[in-house]
Amino acid sequence: MVRPVLRECRKSGRLVIVTALLAVVSACSLGSSRSGPIGPDQLPASNTGARPYKKIGVAPFEVRTQHTDSYSRELMHSYVLGAIRTECQGIIFVQPSDEDYPPVLRSLPRLESGNLDNLQVAIAGRQLGLNAVLVGTLTSVGTEEKDWGIWWLKQNRHYVGVQIRIEVFDTETATKLVDEVAARQVRIDEADVEMIEQQDRIDSGFIEEILEVIAQKLDDDICEAIGDQHWKSYVLSADPEQLWIASGSRHGLRPGLVLEVFDSNTVMEGFGGHNYFKPGPKVAEVKLVEVQPQRSKAVVLTGGDIKPLSPVKFKQ
Repeated sequence: MVRPVLRECRKSGRLVIVTALLAVVSACSLGSSRSGPIGPDQLPASNTGARPYKKIGVAPFEVRTQHTDSYSRELMHSYVLGAIRTECQGIIFVQPSDEDYPPVLRSLPRLESGNLDNLQVAIAGRQLGLNAVLVGTLTSVGTEEKDWGIWWLKQNRHYVGVQIRIEVFDTETATKLVDEVAARQVRIDEADVEMIEQQDRIDSGFIEEILEVIAQKLDDDICEAIGDQHWKSYVLSADPEQLWIASGSRHGLRPGLVLEVFDSNTVMEGFGGHNYFKPGPKVAEVKLVEVQPQRSKAVVLTGGDIKPLSPVKFKQ
């Protein structure tokens, strides 16, 4: 028998980086507050009335703890990603269950410290035209024994606890939009403790109940962080007269749209081996002349010197 008794949620907040970079990012973004999910009608209209759909890449969730079974990863995808997808309406999620899921997201590079290489994560996202990359990790699953009651009636109670971490990386700057840790415990009976000790693992049923509650506490903050970002895509290839962009009709683009291209390819060194992209100036305006489902062709109207993987945004 399982009885919920405790909920704890801790946010570690946005990644703190060089003050100058944060100031630039803040100045270049248009923040917005909202209380509900993002719908297509709430996304900013482009210069011809199109409604762009942001594209978020989801890396396969990791399980970095012992005493769990192979079903734990599927449970994380089902409950955590399911809750985020339900709340974050009007967003296209590129997820591991997709038939055309890109291999580059299956094994994201890490630093020697074991942390994700945020710059390489951003580069992978740019290659796919993603607004952001979401990474989920099951960081801890375990049991705990606690004393309960006043001293002459004190008794032991047993709990199963689960902790997960969700990180969302911005592809334009390689900074974190979200870095949040959430944890919860449920009380279990003596029979459950004996079963766990005999099997040397925690049954996925306990994990499932906890993940369902945790997921409902994470989705709002994640959707708000993603919703505060402008729609953007990236240049796949370019020559002096034309270029290809990593978004198409599936993402709300149509022929005739005028977009702006920015030079945001300068790398800025940060702390702990992390590097970041410095937001740069506008270098060109382009017009879409051919729109396919996943990519679009554009011609250069003004400016030039367009580099591959440069950010592309709607003209304001």
